[in-house]
Amino acid sequence: MKTSALFLAAALASAAAPAFADDSVLRLRMNGDINSVDPISTTNYTIRNASYLIYDVLFALDENFEVRPQMAESVDISDDDLVYTITLREGLTFHDGSPVTADDAVASLQRWGKVDGLGKIMFSKMDSIEAADDKTLVITMAEPWAQVLPAIGKISSNIPVIMPKRLAEQDPGNPVTEPVGSGPYRLLVDEWVPGSIAPYEKFEGYVPRDEPASMAAGGKVAGFDRIEIVNIPDTATAIDALLAGEIDWMEEVPADMLPLFEGQNEAVAEPALQSGNSLQLVVNHLNPPFDNPKIRHALQLALEQEPFMQAMNGDNTDLYEICAAVFFCNTPFESDVNTDRVLTRDVEAAKALLEEAGYDGTPVHIMHVTDIAGQDAAYSVLKPMLEEAGFVVDEQIADWATVSTRRASKEPVADGGWNLFFTGWGYVDQINPMTNVYVAGACEDGWFGWACSEELQALREQFAATSDPEEQKLLATRMQEVTHDLVPYVPLGQVYPSQGLSTDLEGYIESPVPFFWNVSRAEN
Repeated sequence: MKTSALFLAAALASAAAPAFADDSVLRLRMNGDINSVDPISTTNYTIRNASYLIYDVLFALDENFEVRPQMAESVDISDDDLVYTITLREGLTFHDGSPVTADDAVASLQRWGKVDGLGKIMFSKMDSIEAADDKTLVITMAEPWAQVLPAIGKISSNIPVIMPKRLAEQDPGNPVTEPVGSGPYRLLVDEWVPGSIAPYEKFEGYVPRDEPASMAAGGKVAGFDRIEIVNIPDTATAIDALLAGEIDWMEEVPADMLPLFEGQNEAVAEPALQSGNSLQLVVNHLNPPFDNPKIRHALQLALEQEPFMQAMNGDNTDLYEICAAVFFCNTPFESDVNTDRVLTRDVEAAKALLEEAGYDGTPVHIMHVTDIAGQDAAYSVLKPMLEEAGFVVDEQIADWATVSTRRASKEPVADGGWNLFFTGWGYVDQINPMTNVYVAGACEDGWFGWACSEELQALREQFAATSDPEEQKLLATRMQEVTHDLVPYVPLGQVYPSQGLSTDLEGYIESPVPFFWNVSRAEN
């Protein structure tokens, strides 16, 4: 492999970098920087993805989206569906050398349950959770709830990872900074340089399950001695590095750069169909002007999906579709109810609503992300659309790491708060009303934007209590109707991004979440 000075300067800065010729190292470029090691304190997908290297979970989803034991050896459910007795498997060891115990699992689940939407519901229906002995934890529900195992087996944010009790007892609002998990890799803290490189080495104390890997479940076999996640803010530079063999994988290849892979032997760009997401403009309900529902409706009318999708995907119409369904299109809960304001742009109607609402010209603060190409393109479309509809816009250039931190602030914009930001919750999160953050209606206990609706809270409770598919469909449809009136976000198109992958890798797992166990370098 050749090493370019451009790549080294952009990705590794002044950090000590190992030789690129070492085929025992897997190098990855994700959509953002590794600036945290706590997937409980953030829903940031970049942190989620990296955390799977460090941490393990009690249960996980296989390739059929069925819940299977992972750190658990078994689970016994009482006849009345109230008591779940979970036994940990042998050989579980944390990276600090301490054994994994049921006390660690209990404390970790309790921490997760304070922030995760589904976790909060589970704990609200729980009578108790306790360690019966070092290898056994017992969850006792106050009432039967069929979502217990799906909740603690969810594979996306927030993932219910297990960490030592001493760390799990830390308030989730205060991120853990000591990365101690029991997963197949451990973070080399002394070599970690946020903004540059996050290096991991194979954890020799990890004992994989005997079964073959199946999405997030099964045997997590480490195929590389070392994994490096390098931060390359410029997408074109990242593609050059991939094609030059300097990195092995990149999370997203913009549509307008797909032609760069034509005729190349070193790497390919492949649609990540299971990683489909939608472009979502998240709305802060706490700060003006969007604390006014009429102004939120004006926002819907000011926008339309096609220009955003074209800016992000060009003429590659197979990479996106126009879709305003809260639970995604081509899914069991797809609906077109109450989508007129979302799908039909009407600038004059938006202006009329702004006037009716008494809009006083309060600037809409936009954090224009430039280090993720798709978001960069979307923000470039957003500003002129808003201005044409009568909004005053204050645009500031930012990177995703900054936005993913600032979005947690409930302060006024002038004090570090915000109005709008783009994100892209994925297929596996959004198709399920129990994990879709936009239908929670959980007010200031909810996800960023803090949209508030007692009706949505009640609808979600009803959904969790029934197993009747027809009733679930009716409830999901009503959730969409309420959500598009509430406007926790504006959906701006469903996207199927492409990922870049070195051609000498084998065993890469097709999944909504990128996993890097089971991956190895093919022999020449």
